[in-house]
Amino acid sequence: MADCDLSTSYLGLDLRNPIVVGANPLTATLDGVVRCAEAGAGAVVLKSLFEEEIRIEADAVDAALSQEGDWHSEVYDYLQAGLGMRYAPRQYLELIAAARQAVDIPVIASINCTSPEIWPEFAAEVAAAGASALELNIALFPENAQENSGLLEQRIVDIVAAATKAVQIPVAAKIAYSFAALPNLVLRLRQAGAKGCVLFNRLYRPTIHPESLKVVMGDCFSAPSESALAIRWIAVLSGCVDIDFAAATGFHGGTHAVRAILAGANAVQTVSALHREGIGQIGVILDEIRAWMGRKGYASLADFRGLVNQARTPDAPLFTRLQYMKRLAGA
Repeated sequence: MADCDLSTSYLGLDLRNPIVVGANPLTATLDGVVRCAEAGAGAVVLKSLFEEEIRIEADAVDAALSQEGDWHSEVYDYLQAGLGMRYAPRQYLELIAAARQAVDIPVIASINCTSPEIWPEFAAEVAAAGASALELNIALFPENAQENSGLLEQRIVDIVAAATKAVQIPVAAKIAYSFAALPNLVLRLRQAGAKGCVLFNRLYRPTIHPESLKVVMGDCFSAPSESALAIRWIAVLSGCVDIDFAAATGFHGGTHAVRAILAGANAVQTVSALHREGIGQIGVILDEIRAWMGRKGYASLADFRGLVNQARTPDAPLFTRLQYMKRLAGA
């Protein structure tokens, strides 16, 4: 069906199709952003700027200013208010502005953050530079036995709340899957002001080299089988939490993207497939979606989005308890 309507809405943004290039080295340069847009992407997420980078640069500026002994006293008032943050990484802001001028698709900024402090002022600058939305790439780990799950989840909620207070553009939270009560956390993120949730953040997977006895990185690319986790949880959540979902990790082809949309996803992020197959894989994914829609007789994504989520299908328990029971029974 050549005239299939692949347009979608994500974070209140109009996308020509649901394929979003996630944050990665390809989106760290203007050339890379342009190439992704020309290949057919519906939106791009710029490579994440780490909170530590913002902290380092802000601290450096503050230190340089504080070394001057003859500053007017008002300067120190500004310093205490975080003036140094106004000199946070310029290149990232310049990339946002240039990308918005160069492409006609949404450009989403990304900040990899671990706390609700320091960076919200920079987030406001990101919005002022022209970012269409802000994705908070949140990868928090319990680092000791005293940090319980409630404290960890509250940090995530506080991060989102700080961002939504700092900017007027929509905010999405990209989180990992390892939470005891994921539906409640997503609900709290929505209550904190998030417009979208990206499921899931693929955490790096270090391992130990048995010969060198050193910690080494595992495979940095996802496998298609990893998409099942996002599909399952989007199917569970899309009918019960009023928030936009983007599926991420393991989405290499059109079939997996279709599954995510059937589960209720508004958008599908891809990264590893582009590194493995090239940026042209965006077009391949879109063609596979169109071909499937043609076979099934669907004219638009709206015709089948969420069609097989837990809230709308009589087989909904397959996403939760029943599937587990059947597997144990050998069915």
